Parts: sequence; structure tokens; C-alpha cells
Amino acid sequence: MKINYKVLWIEDHFNQIKPVIENLESKLHKYGFKFDVEKRTTLSDDDLIELGDKLSKYNPYDMIFFDYDLGESPTGDKIAGKLRRSIFTDMIFYSGKPNVELRKVLFESQIEGVFVVNRTNIIDDAWPIIEDQIKRICDINNMRGVILDEMSKIDLKMRELCKQKYDNLSEPEKEKQVDKILKKLAEKNQTIKTQIDNSNIETLPEMINKPTELEFNIVRTRLKSITKNEMFAENSELKSKQDLRNKFAHNMAKYDDAKGTVSLSGFDETYGFDEFTKIRRELIDLLQQIENV
Repeated sequence: MKINYKVLWIEDHFNQIKPVIENLESKLHKYGFKFDVEKRTTLSDDDLIELGDKLSKYNPYDMIFFDYDLGESPTGDKIAGKLRRSIFTDMIFYSGKPNVELRKVLFESQIEGVFVVNRTNIIDDAWPIIEDQIKRICDINNMRGVILDEMSKIDLKMRELCKQKYDNLSEPEKEKQVDKILKKLAEKNQTIKTQIDNSNIETLPEMINKPTELEFNIVRTRLKSITKNEMFAENSELKSKQDLRNKFAHNMAKYDDAKGTVSLSGFDETYGFDEFTKIRRELIDLLQQIENV
């Protein structure tokens, strides 16, 4: 899950529902999300085919809103029916018609998993649906991904800003900044020296359990030495997955909606559904291997 809560909204009179969108934006902001609305005023049969093909490869939407009556476009039930063949994203279907009529239309069209709300009461009816969805997907694992992704963006922006400001300094000011950085590096080296001096047979067990004191690769190489197991080797799948974790942790993700893939700044590899499926399987296998050592 990302910081953005992305919605595809199909409506031919957006001026009439502007207060609804603004209200939902405000509510989502309080939950820590940016409301990202992609607006479509019309959707022809050809557009629906193209959209369905795109969504079958990659679906960036957390919710799809659509009106029943879209003028020249297909009616809402036709849209829902065609999109449902490609995705199972939550959909909110609204109209000025009574909800019972809309549910009947959906039932007769054999369309499942679509919420029905009244046009005059979109906020009150739709917000509990969105709120429940957010609470279900905001678990610790999703938040780890959000933090890694967003902090990589912040880190990149911070470094760009720092370089920009540094380039604009006078030579004496640049020298001052170099001196300060050298001082910080010296302090870091002193911390490492202290850690080295305090490391012994008694302190090592506690250090092993602290990632901040013994980094992953030190623990991995010690396990290789102790167990003689090649899964802890330098060219192992375990080392490869830790390198991948570091790549995702420290580089900004770039999403390609058209291809349904994600890549990382500075790297050529692209990742999609199949690649992530493979990675998840490999991680499960690695954990099982470690448990069996």
C-alpha cells in the first residue's frame, strides 16, 4: 500500500460532486492518505476494453466510483460488468435512483461485489466502506512497505536539496561543511572503535540479537563459519535477497501503470506480479531453510 489512495472516478458532471470529492479528500487526509482521483467523464465500449486490458496487467486503484447514468457512455452496470472480468477492486455504484433498483440491476446482470449508494448521500454511505477498507489493509507489513518507499523518496529529495545548497555556497563555507562532515565521520569511527573494544565472549550473545550492533552480513558470515552451510555463503540466495531488501529500502520506487511494473531509481530491473510472486516464494523457502539448519 502507498501513501496515495488512488481512485478511478467515472462521472459526467464532476462539478455537481465537487463537494463530495473535497469532503472525502479531507477525511482521507486525517488518516494520512493523499486522495488521488483519476477522472473520466466518458467511457466508450472501446475505452472499456482498453481499460479492462490495462487493469488485468496492473491495477493501481484502491476504489472505483461510477455513476449509473453517464449520458452517451454505457450505463454503470455495463461498466461494472466489464471491469469485473478483469479486477476485483471494490466499486461504489451510485445514482439518484433508489438503491433497491440499482441492486436489482446488478443482480439481474449477475455482477458481484459492488457497493450501492445514493447520489444524494455519497459521503455518509461511501465513507464507512472506505474506512473499513483502510483499516483492513493498514497492517504492519503494509506499513513497512509504505515507510520504506516514502522514506526513500524523502532521502533522495533531501540529498538533492543538500547538494543544491552546497553548490551555492562560497568556498570558505564549503570548507566549513567539509570539516563538519569529517567531524561526524570521526565520531562514527569512535563509536565503532568503542564497540570493538567492548566486544568479547560475554557481550557477543547480546550483540547478535541487535541489528544496530551487528549487521546482517556479519551474522551471515559467522553462521557460514559455524555451520559450514552454503546457504550462508557470499554467493548465496540469502545474500542476494538481503541485497534486494537494501535496494528496495534505499532507492525510490518508480511505477509504470501501463506495463504494471515497478522499478528502482538507478537500476534496470523491473518487477511485476510474476516477479513479486517468485520473490515471495523464495523468501518463504529461505525462512524454511533457516528453520531447518
